Amino acid sequence: MNKLIWAGMTLLALATGCKQNGGEIGPGGKGNTPSEVQGKWAYGGSFSSGDFWNYDGSYAGKGFEQGMVFDFKTNGQYEMYVINAVTSYNCRTEAYTYFKGTVRFDEEAHTFSVTPISGNYRGFYSCTPGSNFKRDARADELKQQAKTYYYVLRKNNKGQSVLNVSTTPNESDGIPFDPSNS
Repeated sequence: MNKLIWAGMTLLALATGCKQNGGEIGPGGKGNTPSEVQGKWAYGGSFSSGDFWNYDGSYAGKGFEQGMVFDFKTNGQYEMYVINAVTSYNCRTEAYTYFKGTVRFDEEAHTFSVTPISGNYRGFYSCTPGSNFKRDARADELKQQAKTYYYVLRKNNKGQSVLNVSTTPNESDGIPFDPSNS
């Protein structure tokens, strides 16, 4: 239940913004990425235990799904993907968000600041396909997504590295992102 509450708070933070970094990208307009966090980090999110099946017997999906990926490039660039999906009464609704830009890590403060330079939003509605959309993020939306996150690199109970990301300095508020090869 706590993970579901945190997931909702994450969505709210993504929508409303956190600590702004004022657009400062660092020397020469470039970001930085420490070697130990380079690559893709994925949060598998929240998944409901209920499955939905269409009347014809075909699988319609989980009741609720959520995922988020940070992809930190070696050159100080990043990409971020967020997907949320709900299935109810055999109708599937999906929201997909993508941002790309510069990331600046402060290893001493255990923070990273993202400054998106492009992005897009996509909505899918299986029962009302006329409402489906895909559009680029506006300049004001990109500015709202310039945020600072707190992070801690640690080991999980299996001894694997995870990147714990939070909107506050309290590590227990964060969620673990696993390394991803996809």
